[in-house]
Amino acid sequence: ALLFNASEGSVFAVASLRQALAGIALQNLSVPSSGLFTEVTGLVPDGLTVDGIDYRDAAGDLLPTIPDAKALYMQARQGMASSDFNGVTILLPQGSGLTETVEQINGAWQKDCSLFFSVEEVEPEEFQKRLENGSYTIALAPVQAEGGSVYTALAQFSPTGGGLTGYSDALYTTQLSASATATGSTRCSLLAACERQLLEQAVAVPLFTQQKRLLVANGIEGLVFDPFGPVLDVTYATKSK
Repeated sequence: ALLFNASEGSVFAVASLRQALAGIALQNLSVPSSGLFTEVTGLVPDGLTVDGIDYRDAAGDLLPTIPDAKALYMQARQGMASSDFNGVTILLPQGSGLTETVEQINGAWQKDCSLFFSVEEVEPEEFQKRLENGSYTIALAPVQAEGGSVYTALAQFSPTGGGLTGYSDALYTTQLSASATATGSTRCSLLAACERQLLEQAVAVPLFTQQKRLLVANGIEGLVFDPFGPVLDVTYATKSK
């Protein structure tokens, strides 16, 4: 997903600017030809359940449409100077295989917005640290659901769940908190409302989804899986008896 640093004081704290750039990027994006990815249906990965209910079937397609992203961009730029974008870079983990994707996005922004950002590729460990501490303006990063939990996937965007992107909104926090104690279809609805809010506010912009999965037998520990590769490191893997 394309992540904008939406923390207070950031140039991308303005929702309309995020929405405009997201719309322009998506209109000019194609799925990589590596065979690892397919078109996306939402921010939350497909195939997850909530209390036995297929979450994506219940939530539906929540991807927003921005009919005239370029006009929205011109509106968002009112009162902003070109210097406000100084130092903006697109952060990318080395070896991700997404260079072509970044070039497509950057090219679209240059064509429609006269914006062109440098790309900063860093080692995966450094990439993860910078995501966690907010040391980026734009990043291309996988959105994962640890343990197959829809709640966990969305909670990482809340101030108390990791603060990814620096997004802070009272309604989001309230509905996410309510979903933790709700059950069944009510819980699905609350989680879907949170996902919809992230998408409509362009806090995170899903580009495509990885269609291959890793199945691990019981007792296997210590596997390191690179979601961009995918590359599997078994150096420290163990199997309990």
